[in-house]
Amino acid sequence: MRRVYGSTAAVVIILLLVLAAASSSLGAGLQPQAALPNVSAAAGKVVPNGTRKLPPPPGSVKPVPADPNYRPLACTAPVVNVSQMSGNQSESFVVINPTNQNNIVAFSNLTTANSIFRGYSTDAGATWTRGTVATNVACCDGQAAFDSFGNLFLVYINGNVNQINVLLSTDGGVTFSAPVTAGSGSIDQPSLAVGNGSVWVDWNLNGNMVARGAPVTGLGTWGPFGTVEAIPGATGSFGGITVGPGPNGGKVMVTYQNPTGGEGPATVYVNVDADGLGPGGFGPVIVATTTNVGGFDYIPAQSGRSIDAEAGLVWDATGGVYNDRAYLVYTEEPVNESNDTEIYLRTSTDNGTTWTAPVRVNDDPLGPIRSQFLPYITIDRTTGTVAIGWHDARNDNGVPGVGGTNTTPNDDAEYYASSSTDGGATWAANTRLSGGFSNAADAGNGIDYGDYAGQNAYGGKFVAVWADNSNCDGTNADGTLNAFDLYIGKMNLPSGGAQTPTGTPTTILPTTTLTPSSTGTATTTSTSVPTSTSVASTSSPTSTSVPTRTSTAQATSTTAATATTQATSTAQSTSTTQATSTTQATETATFAPSPTACTISFSDVPTDNTFYANIQCLACKGIISGYDDGTFRPNNQVTRGQIAKIVSNSVGYTDDPGTQIYTDVPPSNPFYDYINRLTHRNVMGGYACVS
Repeated sequence: MRRVYGSTAAVVIILLLVLAAASSSLGAGLQPQAALPNVSAAAGKVVPNGTRKLPPPPGSVKPVPADPNYRPLACTAPVVNVSQMSGNQSESFVVINPTNQNNIVAFSNLTTANSIFRGYSTDAGATWTRGTVATNVACCDGQAAFDSFGNLFLVYINGNVNQINVLLSTDGGVTFSAPVTAGSGSIDQPSLAVGNGSVWVDWNLNGNMVARGAPVTGLGTWGPFGTVEAIPGATGSFGGITVGPGPNGGKVMVTYQNPTGGEGPATVYVNVDADGLGPGGFGPVIVATTTNVGGFDYIPAQSGRSIDAEAGLVWDATGGVYNDRAYLVYTEEPVNESNDTEIYLRTSTDNGTTWTAPVRVNDDPLGPIRSQFLPYITIDRTTGTVAIGWHDARNDNGVPGVGGTNTTPNDDAEYYASSSTDGGATWAANTRLSGGFSNAADAGNGIDYGDYAGQNAYGGKFVAVWADNSNCDGTNADGTLNAFDLYIGKMNLPSGGAQTPTGTPTTILPTTTLTPSSTGTATTTSTSVPTSTSVASTSSPTSTSVPTRTSTAQATSTTAATATTQATSTAQSTSTTQATSTTQATETATFAPSPTACTISFSDVPTDNTFYANIQCLACKGIISGYDDGTFRPNNQVTRGQIAKIVSNSVGYTDDPGTQIYTDVPPSNPFYDYINRLTHRNVMGGYACVS
C-alpha cells in the first residue's frame, strides 16, 4: 500500500487534485470532510492518511457490479486458497526455500489487522499454517526473499512509527526475529533482494530512492546494515531492486519511474552500484525506457486504485550462458489512454547502460482492447530460466460466466504467467494459473489488487500468489466476488535450450532511439486444503522507446543475434541474424492529432519533480498559481487562505462573497472572497476567539 510522502505543500497539492477531479459531482454540496481530509486547519499541517491513491477522475470507467446470476464455473486450473480469511488479503508475496523446496512461505497485506499475513507450507503448498508477523505494527508492503543459506528476509512498513523494518526467519517462516530498522521518516514502497553474501533494501524517502545493504555470512548471521546510500538523480518511486554477480555481495541495480503522478507518459530509470557493499556507491541515473503508463493510470480492471508501470528487475548471477544479464519488466500502453496495456521486457548486458528493444510477453491478439497489468519477474537460480506473472483481462468479453462476471468487457482479471530460456528473446505460450475471474471493484478493498503480486521460481518450479475473489473452489469465507483471498498456482519451468513459442508468437515491437540522459507472532492453526491434480541473444542496442500502434501495425526489427518478428493481428514470425544492429518500423495506422499540451514554467518545479504532473494539472486549470518571481515554492507551508482559494477554484465557486465574517479577514485580504464562500457553505470555519 502506498503511503503519503513529500513536502507539506506538495502533498496538499496531490490531495487537492481530488477536489479538482471530483468538482463536477460535488457542486454546491461540497462536504467539509471531503474538502480537506488531511489538513489540520489550526496548524496548516498535512496529516498522512496512509494511502496515496486517489479516486478515479471524471470520465474514467466506473465499476460495474457483477451479474446477480453469475456463479463461477469449476476451477479451470489447479489452485489452493492460501489465506482462507475473512476480509481482503492483497499485495501478496511468495518465496521458495532453496534448502527445502517443499517449504513455501506467503505474505500479504491485511485489511482486518495492522499486521502482515504469513502462511507457510512444508508440503509444496498443499496445506498451510496461517498467522501474522509484525503483528499490530505493520501497515503494509511486505516483500520477502530466501537466500542460499536458507535465511528468509521480510521487509515491511511499520506504520505506527514510519519505519522500514526487516525481519529474519531461519526456520522456514515459522518464527521471526525482532525487527531491524533500515530507515525511517517520510517513507514509501520498500523492496528487498538478496545476493551471494548480501541483502539489500531500497525505498522512497521524501520523494527520492535510497538503498542500504548488509553482509550475510551464514544461516542467521548477517549485518549490520551499512549507511543509507543516496541514489543520484533518483527522484521517483514504484520500482524494485536486484543483486547481480560480483564481489562484495554482488553489484546492485534499482529501478523506479517518474513522474509518479498522472496517467502518463512516464520514464523508467535505473541506477547501479557496481561494487555492492564496497565504498563506491550508486552511479548516475540511466534512462531504461519510456512508458505511457503513469503513476496513477486508471483502467477498468483497477478503476479505483489505478496502476503504474510497476517496473521490476532480476539480474542473472547463475554463472550460466546468460550470466550478468539484467532483465527489466514493465507495463506499457502503446496507444495512450486506450486501456490496452501490455507487459514488456527489456534486457541489458552492460550494467544497465543500454537496453534492448522491448519484447511483448503476453501473447493475446493485438486487436481487442484488453488490459495486462502489475507484472512481477523472477529468475530460477538453478537454471537461469526467467518467469513473469501478471493480472490479465484477455478473456473478459462481457459475457457473464464464460467471459467475465458482468456485461462489461475488460474489467475482470485472471492470473497468467510465462517463461523464457533464451535470455528473454522469446517467451513460451502464456499459462493461465487462476481458476476463475476476479473483479477488483466487487472486493471493496480500497486498493483493488494493490500494486504487486510477488512470485518466485526455483528448481524448475514457478509459484505465484495473487488476490482472487472468484471463489472457484468454494473456500472463500466472504463468498463469491466479495473480499479477496490469496490463491496459489504453479507452473513447471523448462530447464534450458532453445524455446519455440506456440500460439501467438512473441512480438519484438518497433523502436526509436532514446537519449539516456516486531517480533513475529505465529498463530498456527493448521488447515488442510485439497488440491486439484492436474538461440541466445547477445546484442546490446541503445536504450529505446515504443511508438504507438494499432492492431494493423506492422513492425520489423532486426538486431544482432536476435529474432525478428513481424507483428500483425495474425502474427507471423521469422528468425533473422545479422552482424549489425538495425531497426526498421512500418506503421499502417493513422493517428488523430493531439491537442496542444498545457505547460508550466515555474523555475523551481522542473519536469522531473515528483509532483510536476499534479502541479501542472492544477496550474493549467487555473486553480493554483505561483509567485510574481516565477517560482512555485513547493516546500512552503500552505496557509488557510491559500487552501480556501484552491478549494474554491477547484469547485468553481464565483458567487458574491457577502459581508465581512472574520475580524482578521477584511475585504482587502487577497483571500477574502474564497474564505467567505467556503464559510457560507460550512466548508471552512474560524476560531472562537475573534480578536
